Amino acid sequence: MTLKMSRREFLKFSSAALLLANINWSRALQAAIESVKSSEVKLVWLEVQDCAGDTTALIQGTDPDVVQVLTGASHVVGPGSIHLSFHQTIMPEWGENAVEILRKAEKGELDKYVLILEGSFPDEEFAAKSGGWYCVLGEEDGRLVTCNEWLKRLLKRAVAVVAIGNCACYGGLVADKVYEGSPDLEIPTQSPSPTGAIGFFDDPIRGYKGMISRLEEARPFKNFIEGRGRPRLEPDSDCKPAIAVPGCPTNGNAQLKVLANVILAVKGLLPLPELDSYWRPKFIYGLTVHETCPRAAWYSAGLFRKQPGEPSGACLYEVGCKGPISNCPWNKVGWVNGVGGPTRTGGVCIGCTMPGFTDAYEPFYKPLQAPLPPDLTTLGTIGGVAAAAGLAAGFLLPRKLKEREKEEKEGESE
Repeated sequence: MTLKMSRREFLKFSSAALLLANINWSRALQAAIESVKSSEVKLVWLEVQDCAGDTTALIQGTDPDVVQVLTGASHVVGPGSIHLSFHQTIMPEWGENAVEILRKAEKGELDKYVLILEGSFPDEEFAAKSGGWYCVLGEEDGRLVTCNEWLKRLLKRAVAVVAIGNCACYGGLVADKVYEGSPDLEIPTQSPSPTGAIGFFDDPIRGYKGMISRLEEARPFKNFIEGRGRPRLEPDSDCKPAIAVPGCPTNGNAQLKVLANVILAVKGLLPLPELDSYWRPKFIYGLTVHETCPRAAWYSAGLFRKQPGEPSGACLYEVGCKGPISNCPWNKVGWVNGVGGPTRTGGVCIGCTMPGFTDAYEPFYKPLQAPLPPDLTTLGTIGGVAAAAGLAAGFLLPRKLKEREKEEKEGESE
């Protein structure tokens, strides 16, 4: 298929890419906050099967401080000016007053709003077989309304969807397979997990179909990730953006930056971010943990930890680090104010930003298989070849040297 692009479109695309690469995020966040403040763009944050870990991480954000913003203590906005219309954990409303906000969104009284998802989506059809529910939010005419039903309703008028956290993106921990059970234990069909949990997006590693592929109301967002048409951020659009911001939890600054980007895109002030094959913004998830790890020099030197808690700066590859196959920048830039991040503080990367988490990355402390030399026919760029070759060399060369040293010592002893 030939991609046709006019000179004007090419220049616009090039300018957009350059803009996102060099954006002043502090100013962008302030502009996004002003947009929400003026009620031009509203935020509806729906928590489903979650632990509120991503909300907690959001509060840890420092660019700006979310607590200061919401309480009006920030110089950026005054008290009560942020229009976070709905968020179960943070909002002051409760009971029917809270649910009424969702009804207003459904009726179009909160247009334009960005729908933010936190937590996975259970198999309510499976729960209904035994006359129960997994996750409900309010009731209507004596009938409990499931969170899955609210998702269907809210998708219709949302101008964009941002899935925060691995659970909302791909199903996460709660979508893990049930490995031990009684012979008569019936397993949900959405996923072989206790509640049949799935994410909004498909999980291609575990083979789960997400809500985006199951709901007719999600068709405009499915069109977006499949490249069918140009996105138009309007309630009645047939192509609306959906973005994954995975993590367990997702870093607070990552959440703020993506939300700021989307809010300003709704206003036409910024382009939407370029996404990778798992629908994540490349400006955050473009590199692997291994490529940006502060322990890379030890890896290259062939110095590896033998035990997870060993007090050294050695590479964590041999104690289970999943950094070579996971995309995440926080080990380089730090978790909060440049501090923290798993590998820089001695912990292994467990793959929490990836589909398949945690099933595909357990046991966490079991080493990955030694990387194989790259297949040059399947790698599209010289950079990709170099990265894969470097990864293999960094792991295999030190072993060859150690084997040779061992052989020499055995020869001397004879």
